[in-house]
Amino acid sequence: MTDRSDAAPTLTDRPGDDRQAAILDAAFHAFATYGFRRVAMEDIARGAGMSRSALYLHYRNKEDIFRSLAQRYFETAVVEVRAALYRPGQTTEEALMAAFIAKDGKFMEAVLGTPHGAELMDAGFAISSDLAQEGEARLKAVLAEWMASRGLPEGLGRPEDVAQCLMVALKGLKSGTEGLAGYRKGEAMLAKVFAMALE
Repeated sequence: MTDRSDAAPTLTDRPGDDRQAAILDAAFHAFATYGFRRVAMEDIARGAGMSRSALYLHYRNKEDIFRSLAQRYFETAVVEVRAALYRPGQTTEEALMAAFIAKDGKFMEAVLGTPHGAELMDAGFAISSDLAQEGEARLKAVLAEWMASRGLPEGLGRPEDVAQCLMVALKGLKSGTEGLAGYRKGEAMLAKVFAMALE
């Protein structure tokens, strides 16, 4: 079912175990292309260039693989959001927009660019909601730390509260816009509004 000869999206750009990376890349491509329900372990094994029995040595089932994808996504997002926020020479608005794009990684591009996006989001909530909650808390902490380092205007509130408000607004964009272009437009508006509040 999967064909890795095209420019498949991946979530494993960070260094790591090559075999694990191949499995997760194959799974991400398969899920983005065919949806979660239609993909079988055999499809993922084929995409990763291994036998199904070899795949079972690494993962129990596709839910286990999906959770590993979620974990890898949040680990990468935390590192890349921090780097985006503290990149020198940016305006506040540019830093926020760079952080939003870094937070999305390749996941939102795949979700908003496939007819299976809603199914993938549902699978994410059902299978890895605990990982998402933990990952979003870490991302909120990075945003709050950045805001605290800059200092907030008087009366705006604590950095943790402003970061929470921003995270909720970003989450709302996922269900409130259609397509990647609309989503990016919404992110740009949020970056502008929050930058004005922070300066």
